[in-house]
Amino acid sequence: MPFRVSFDLGDADLQHLAEVAQVRQSAARAQPIERIVASAREVYLKGVQAHLADFVKERYSRLGTMLQMVDDVDWRLGEGDSQRLVNALACFTESASGASSALLDQAIMIELVSRDLHHDLDAYRDFCKFRAAQVDKRHSPPGADREEWLSQRRQSLQKRMHARRNRDLDAAAGPVRRLFCLFGL
Repeated sequence: MPFRVSFDLGDADLQHLAEVAQVRQSAARAQPIERIVASAREVYLKGVQAHLADFVKERYSRLGTMLQMVDDVDWRLGEGDSQRLVNALACFTESASGASSALLDQAIMIELVSRDLHHDLDAYRDFCKFRAAQVDKRHSPPGADREEWLSQRRQSLQKRMHARRNRDLDAAAGPVRRLFCLFGL
C-alpha cells in the first residue's frame, strides 16, 4: 500500500540551501568542468548504490539524467544552456559522506535543482526517446543523414525548452519566481 509523505521547506530552509548551492558554485568556478562533473558523478554513484527508499532513488535518477546530458555529444547545448547545466552540477561538488541523512540532503538538493532544470530535463528525455526510436527505425550508421534528423529534432526541442522556461519565468512573481531561480540557473 503506497503511503504519501510530504514536507514544507520554509524560507530559512530555502535560504540555507540556496547559500549552500552558491558556495559550491562559487568554489567550482575555479575547477575545470571535468572535475565538477566527476564530483557530481561521485554523489550520484553514492546515491544509487545506497539502500534508500524509492522516492530518494528517483531523485538520484534525475542527477543521472543531468550527467547524461553533459556527456551526450548529440545533445549539443549552447553555451548558456551548457553553463546552466554545469552550475546545476556544481551544487554537488561536495560528496555526501554516505550517511543516510547526507544522502537525503543531497536528494532534496537534486529535487530543487531539477525543478530549475525541469524544461531542460524534459526536452533531453524527449530527444533521447526520439533518437532511440529513429535508430531502431532507420537502422542507419552514424553519418550525415543521422546528423540531419538529430539536428532538426535537437533544435526543435531546445527551442521549446527556452520558450517554456521563459514563459514560466515571465508568469512567476515574487517568491514563486525566486523558486524558479533558486540556484541562479
